[in-house]
Amino acid sequence: MSAAGQPALIQTFSSLLRQHPVVFLAAAGIFLLVAITHLAINIIHSSHERIISAHLQTTLNAVTDQVESWRQRNLGTLQVLRDTEEGHQLLLQVLRENGANPDTHRQLEQWLYPVLIPIGFDGFAVVSLNRRLVAGSTASYLGDPVVQQESLEVLDRALQRQPAMSRPMPALKPLRTPGGMAPTDTMMQALCILVEDLQQAAGYFCLRFDPQKSFFPIFAAARSGNTGEAYAIDPAGHLVTPSRFVRLDTGLDLEEAFRRRELAARVPQPDGSKGPLTRIARRLLDERDLVQESGYPEYRGTLVVGAARWIDSMNMGVIVEQDLAEAFAPYALSRNVIMGLAGSAILLIGVLTASFVINRRQLAVREGRFRGLLRNIPTPVYLADLNGTLSVVNPALCTLLMADASDLLGRPVKGLPTPKALQPLFADNAQPQAGPSDDVLDITLSDGSPCVYRIIRFPVFADHSLTPMARATILIDITERALASQRLSAINQHLEQLVAARTAELTQAKEAAVEASRIKAAFLANMSHEIRTPLNAIIGLAGVALTSEVQDPVRNYLGKIQASGEHLLQVINDILDISRMEAGKLKIDCIDFPLGQVIDRVVDLIWTRADAKGLELRVDIDDRIPPVLQGDPLRLGQILINLAANAVKFTDQGHVGIKVFPLQADEREVELMFEVSDTGIGIEADAVATLFQPFQQVDDSSARRFEGSGLGLAICKNLADLMQASLDVSSVAGLGSCFRLRIWLGRGDPAALAVQESPRRWIPLAADAANACHVLLVEDNAINQELAEALLVRFGARVTTVSTGQAAVDAVAGQSFDLVLMDIQMPGMDGFEATRAIRRLPVGRMIPIVAMTANALPGDRERCLDAGMDDYIAKPIEPEKLREALNHWCNLGVAAAEAADNDFSGLQEAGIDTRRALGLLLQDGALYRRLLIRFVEERAELPRELMAAWLSGDHVSARNQVHALKSLAGSLGMGELEQAAAQLEQQLADGSGNETDLENLGLLLREAITLVRAWLYQERVG
Repeated sequence: MSAAGQPALIQTFSSLLRQHPVVFLAAAGIFLLVAITHLAINIIHSSHERIISAHLQTTLNAVTDQVESWRQRNLGTLQVLRDTEEGHQLLLQVLRENGANPDTHRQLEQWLYPVLIPIGFDGFAVVSLNRRLVAGSTASYLGDPVVQQESLEVLDRALQRQPAMSRPMPALKPLRTPGGMAPTDTMMQALCILVEDLQQAAGYFCLRFDPQKSFFPIFAAARSGNTGEAYAIDPAGHLVTPSRFVRLDTGLDLEEAFRRRELAARVPQPDGSKGPLTRIARRLLDERDLVQESGYPEYRGTLVVGAARWIDSMNMGVIVEQDLAEAFAPYALSRNVIMGLAGSAILLIGVLTASFVINRRQLAVREGRFRGLLRNIPTPVYLADLNGTLSVVNPALCTLLMADASDLLGRPVKGLPTPKALQPLFADNAQPQAGPSDDVLDITLSDGSPCVYRIIRFPVFADHSLTPMARATILIDITERALASQRLSAINQHLEQLVAARTAELTQAKEAAVEASRIKAAFLANMSHEIRTPLNAIIGLAGVALTSEVQDPVRNYLGKIQASGEHLLQVINDILDISRMEAGKLKIDCIDFPLGQVIDRVVDLIWTRADAKGLELRVDIDDRIPPVLQGDPLRLGQILINLAANAVKFTDQGHVGIKVFPLQADEREVELMFEVSDTGIGIEADAVATLFQPFQQVDDSSARRFEGSGLGLAICKNLADLMQASLDVSSVAGLGSCFRLRIWLGRGDPAALAVQESPRRWIPLAADAANACHVLLVEDNAINQELAEALLVRFGARVTTVSTGQAAVDAVAGQSFDLVLMDIQMPGMDGFEATRAIRRLPVGRMIPIVAMTANALPGDRERCLDAGMDDYIAKPIEPEKLREALNHWCNLGVAAAEAADNDFSGLQEAGIDTRRALGLLLQDGALYRRLLIRFVEERAELPRELMAAWLSGDHVSARNQVHALKSLAGSLGMGELEQAAAQLEQQLADGSGNETDLENLGLLLREAITLVRAWLYQERVG
C-alpha cells in the first residue's frame, strides 16, 4: 500500500472506531480469549500425556513384576521336588532305564501326583539328554523327541543349569490332565530343570501347567477401562496370551486366531494380508528394552498408546496398551469443556455486540412508532411533568379541547382552555408520585345529554428509577358501555327470576321422585308379602306331603308343584336382591368357610337337572387352594349357582364344568379364578355387551325356549362388584360359553372353623308334655298355620296358634311360652305392635320372639330387631332355619341322624365302581347316597317308558332317554350299564336298534335298581 493510502485507511478506521467503539472492543476481547484457550488446551494435553505415560509404566511394571514373581515361585517348587532324596533317586532311575521299566514309572507317578495336583500342576515329563520323553503323565508322548521351539529354549537354559519356564504353547497331541483328556491345541506351559548324577547331566525334569489358571489371569487382571489390555509376544511377534477383544467389525475372530497361533502384533491390511509389526512391537524386538509409543495402530488397526518391556528369562515381551480415544477421553472432555466455554463466551460477546447495534437502530424505529401510535390513538391522552405542565398530547385531546397542540404544550393542566362541562375531567389534585388510579366520572354536556368517562392516571418512571418523572392521563368515553351495562343488569335480574322459578319446579320434581321411590318400596314390600305368603304354603305343604306315603303320580305332581314354587320364589328373590342393591342395603359378610362345601352345594343343586339332560358334570378344584377361606360364602355360592344353573339350562348335550384355581397369593390373601363353562348354545357377539344388564336375555323373542326373569346375571355382576371381584364372559355362538369370576379371598383359620356336619336326615322327636318346647305361633293365614304347625310338631315342639296380634298379647299374658313365632303383617295389630306390647308385659321381657315374614326388602330385618324381636326367619320357611331357631332359642335339641360313613364296600363288591363315582363327586359320600336313592326312585319306570316310546315310533325320545341314562350310570359308577346304554344309543342313532336291545338294557337297569335297593335296605336294618 502506498504512503498516500495509509492516512486514508487510518482515517476510515478512526471514523469507524468513533461510530462503533463497542464492535472493536468485542473483536479485541474475542482475539484474547482465543489465545488463552489455545494455551490452556496445550498445557492440559501435555499434562495428560504425562499422566497416561505414568499409568502405562505403572501397569507394565505391575505385570512384569507379577510374572517374574510367579515364575520364581514355580521354579522354586520344581527345584525342591528335584532335590528331595526320593524324587531325585526316582528321576535318575527312570533316566538310567530310559523309561523302559513301567514299575519305576508308576512309582514316580505315585510320588508326584499327590504333590502336583494340590499346587496346580497338570502333569510332568522326564526328558533324556538326547531330548526324548522317557516318562510323563501323557503316555502318547513317550518316546517322542522334543520339537517345539518353546520347549527347546527351556531345555537349552536348563542345560546351562538355569531352571527355566516356557512361553504358553499349544499341545501337539491330547493331554492327560487331572480332569481328564484335553484336546490337541490345548494351551500349556512347561518348567524344566536339569537332573544330574554326580554332577554330570543325566536328563531333564519338567512340570506342565495350564496357563489359563495362573499365567493368563495375570494379564487379564491388568486390563483397565473398556479398552486397556496387557499381552505377551514371542520373538516372532505372535501373541502368546489371549486378546481381550474376541471379534472385530472386520470379522476377525481373535480367539480362533490366537488358538491357531495366527494372532500377531501386526497392523491389519485392508486385503486381509499380514501387515508389518506394530510400531511398539518392532521397537521392542529390536531394542529388547523398555519402550513407549503413542498414536500408533495396533493389531486391530485401532490407534492406541502403549508401553512394553522384554523379559529375557522367558524370552518374551510384555505390551500394555489402551485405545487412544479412551486414554485421552479426560483430555478430550476438558478440551471440549474449555472450547465450549470459550465458544459460548465468544458467542455471548457477539450476541451482545449485535444486540447493542440492533437496539440502537430499533430505538429510533420504536420512537417513531410511538409517536405514530400516539397520533392515532382515538382516546385523549396527555402527559404532565412534576409541575403539572403538559409535555405530551395527542390529536384526540386537541380535538376534545378544540385547540392545537402548540397551544396546549407547555401550559399547566389547570390553565387549559377547557369548556365548562369538561372541566371535571382535568380536576386532578393528586401528586405526580401518587399511585395509579382508575375512576369513573358522570358529566352532563352543554346540550344536556349525559356522558360517562373513565379516567386512568398513573405515574411514569425512567428506567431503573424509583422517582416518577411525569404523570400520564387517559380519558375514555364509556357512555355506550354504561348504558349497555344497565340494560344487561335488567336482563340478569329477569334471568334470576326465571332461575328461581325453575329451581322451585325442580324441587317439586325431586320431592315427587322421592315420593315415587317410597311408593315403589312400599309396593315391593306389599307384593313380597302377598306373594311369599301363598308361596310359603305351596312349597312348605308340598314338602310336608312328599315326606308321607303317597303314590308315584301324586309324588310327581307334588315335586313339580314344589319346583315351580321354588322357581317363582327365585324370581321374587332376584327382584328383591336388585332392590337391595339399588338401595345400598345389601351387606357382604367376611367369615371363615371351606370352599368344598360351597362347590358341593352348587353341584347338589344342579345335579338333577344336568342328569335329566344327560350332561356330564366336571368339577376341578386345584389342590393349592387353602382348605379354609375367608369371605362371604353365601354370595359366592349365589353367583356360582346362578352361573351353573344357566349353563345347565342352555346346554342340551356335552358337559358343564366348574373349575377353581389360584392366580396369585400372599401371606394374607389368595386370588382365585372360578370358571363355569358349558358346551351349550353360546352367545352372539352383539349380545355380550348387554348381558349383565337387568332384564336382558340371550333370547328375548316371544317364541324363546328358555324362561327366566333376566335378572340373574345382573345380580351376579352386582354381587361381584360388591365383593370387589370381576366377572366376565367369553362365548362363541353354537360352541358354548365360559363365565370367569376373579376374586381375592382371605386365608381362613382352620382351627377356628367349626367342624362341618355331615349331611343329615330329619328324625322327628316325640313331644313330651313335660319337656317339649311350648311355642306360640302367631299367623293369620290358615294354610301357613297348618304348615308351621306340621314342621313344629315334627321337630317335637308343643304348639299354640293364634291369628291376631292382640290374641298373641293375651296368650302371653295368660300362659307360659318358651318361644314366640310372630308373623309381621296381620290385620288390626301387626307383628311390630304386638311385639312392643308383649315386651311391656312383666312376663314378656324374657320370651324370645322370632319374626316370620314374607317381607324381604332392604331394612326389614333391621326393623324387626329394632321393634324388640330377637331373630328373623324369611318366608317361605326353610325347615333347616326353623330347626336352628328352635335349637338356639328354646334349646329343644332337635337331632338329626348322622349319615352313614362313606362305606360303599357292598356296592363295590357287587360290581359298581364306587371309587370312580366318589371321585367325580369330590368324595362327597352323602351326595352319592342321595343320588343312589333318587336313581332307585326316578328310574324304576324307565324300561317301560323306553319301550312305550319305541313302540309309538318316537325313536328320538328313546335315544335321548338312553343318552341321559348313559351319563347317569357313568356318574354312579355303573360301568356295565353305561357301556350298554352307549352301545344302544349308537344303534338308535344309525337305525340298527330293535326291541331286543331295549329289553336287554331294561334288564340291566332293573338289576342295578334291585342291587341298590338291597344295599339301601341292608344299610337301614344294619
